[in-house]
Amino acid sequence: MKLYNADLSPYASRVRMQLYLKGIKAELVAVAAGGSHTAEYAKMNPLEKIPTLDDGGFYLPESSAIMEYLEDTHPTPSLRPTDAKERAKMRVLFNIADQYLLTPLFELFEQANPATRDAKKVDAGITDLSKALGALEHFVSGGKYAQGSSATLADCALVPALFFVGAIGPFFGQSNLMGPKVKAYYTAIQTDPHAAKVVQELGTALADYMKQGA
Repeated sequence: MKLYNADLSPYASRVRMQLYLKGIKAELVAVAAGGSHTAEYAKMNPLEKIPTLDDGGFYLPESSAIMEYLEDTHPTPSLRPTDAKERAKMRVLFNIADQYLLTPLFELFEQANPATRDAKKVDAGITDLSKALGALEHFVSGGKYAQGSSATLADCALVPALFFVGAIGPFFGQSNLMGPKVKAYYTAIQTDPHAAKVVQELGTALADYMKQGA
């Protein structure tokens, strides 16, 4: 099994965290910047996005689909709650990370350079991000994991998203965007070695990216 990966991608990062948590052995194939837009890569993934899973010639795009596939093919340990209500809550938490946190984060990332910054776009991005974090404050447990006493797919999605909240906020003078429960959760989840590994990978990749852009 191979995962076509970029360490800075929050989508690839969530799949890596799932692999680590489940103990699935997979080769991580680094995709260089722009490497997903080649004819060779497009044969595997015509969406030309990262990540792509290669399971013996079965090529699967889209991180959420990959994660569901891995849960179905490697059911132990499960990262999906058995209770229907808890599983539904997990999907809400996953969607907050996937849609409501990452969307404004990407928009803000594009405004990181003060020389070309659009103040209106920054204000809109911070507003949307703050609203999403407020929703997360409502749903997250505030403990070590987003819900319950063990990791779920929600944690896999939230850890990379919150990493970028902490990394991007200071560019705009916003160092305390997370509410108390979210902040406590993000601190506590990093005591899990699998989550800590992903945060370290993201930090190294972001530092390398910033050096290249300097």
